[in-house]
Amino acid sequence: MKRPRRSRPSICPTAQTAMVWLGLAGWLALSPIAVLAETTLSGFGTLGGAVSDQDFIYQRYIDDGGTLNPDSLIGVQMDADLSDAWRVTLQGEFAPATNDENAWKPTLTWAFLSWRPSNDLLLRAGKLRLPLLLYSANSDVGVTFDFARLPTEVYSLLPTTDVTGLSFTKTWLDGDREWTLDGYLGRADTEWRYYLREGLEPDLTSGSLFLGFTMDMVGLVASLRDGENIYRIGLHRADARADAGPIPKTLPFVTILPGIGYYQIADTMPGPGVPTVDTLELYVLTLGAEIALPQDFRLVGEYGRRRLSNATIGPDTSAAYLALLKDIGRWTPYVYWAYIRSSEDALDLTDALNDNQIPNSISGAEAINRSQRAGSDLLSPYDQQSIAVGASYSLSPTSKIKAEWMHTRTGRLSSFVNSPADEDSGGRQINVFSLSYSLTF
Repeated sequence: MKRPRRSRPSICPTAQTAMVWLGLAGWLALSPIAVLAETTLSGFGTLGGAVSDQDFIYQRYIDDGGTLNPDSLIGVQMDADLSDAWRVTLQGEFAPATNDENAWKPTLTWAFLSWRPSNDLLLRAGKLRLPLLLYSANSDVGVTFDFARLPTEVYSLLPTTDVTGLSFTKTWLDGDREWTLDGYLGRADTEWRYYLREGLEPDLTSGSLFLGFTMDMVGLVASLRDGENIYRIGLHRADARADAGPIPKTLPFVTILPGIGYYQIADTMPGPGVPTVDTLELYVLTLGAEIALPQDFRLVGEYGRRRLSNATIGPDTSAAYLALLKDIGRWTPYVYWAYIRSSEDALDLTDALNDNQIPNSISGAEAINRSQRAGSDLLSPYDQQSIAVGASYSLSPTSKIKAEWMHTRTGRLSSFVNSPADEDSGGRQINVFSLSYSLTF
């Protein structure tokens, strides 16, 4: 089977999309809120390119042909002070679509009302960014951090960091220390991306697949800022419901002959039926720290643990990175190591599906064998490590140039790799070079 070809996304929007984006920017500036309140209009953007030394695709877009998609975006934000205590914040972005490999689209990323009844309490309602990781709130504003690209292994723990709901931030001062407690609850409609080496027509086709989920989320995050040091711990829960219906809880094995059989991945296949749950109960633990060291060094590290409580298959994963940075005038060179790994049980099941093939002499063998490879891909396994060396250079307080070389090795399997139909994602070595320019205005 030939490897499916893909059309390369273009950074140039269509005329219709450009009109939508300009209309959004105009609405932010000319809305009744902007007219009646004291407003501030600002913007941010990044133009970034990445190229690898491999002909297969990595992280949705990157191969040896190069791409502008992983890092490039433009955004505009309006803050309207209705009074000393009340504020409205609206933010729109134009960036690669989260549910289409070949499109860019405008989105309203923030839209919330803030109320500060006292200096140490902030309440917000609307569409807002989760306090998930150290750089989650500002992950789209490249000027605010020195990495060319935030470590994908950790910053991919959830398919979205935006939620529509309520949040609070409570602050306590203890001398030079500042303690903060953030809490939120809300709902997010998002898509989880999969890549299928082979399709199961007519329901599933090969290539990128986006499955819609509605996630009801709640979480608490405690932070300590002590001078230049930041420490953070968070616990989050998400109840995820798939748009397509109930979600498999496990995959039963169906024996055809002694030592020969297949995993039933759908009720349309002969077998006892696939046990399902209506809602996946997902817990995420996050730990993070940024510590100032002597000689202008900084140590940054984050850890995330993603666990399912009511299913034996799915995104049960651990991820972490550790980075060392040094400020040298306008330069900030850095190095980091990152990893992501699914649980041993999840990897074992994924390997079993990937390797399971029944003899062609058995009726329906071709379709069954395709289903095993598709089932392996749908389990979305991760096992990889990356080492990156890079630097940022501050052209001004509002602009930075960044460059990075990253070397990634996949272990047993990694869903960040789009493998050809007759191969898998394990045992890969990938070198990626990235260059970007970020600014605020």
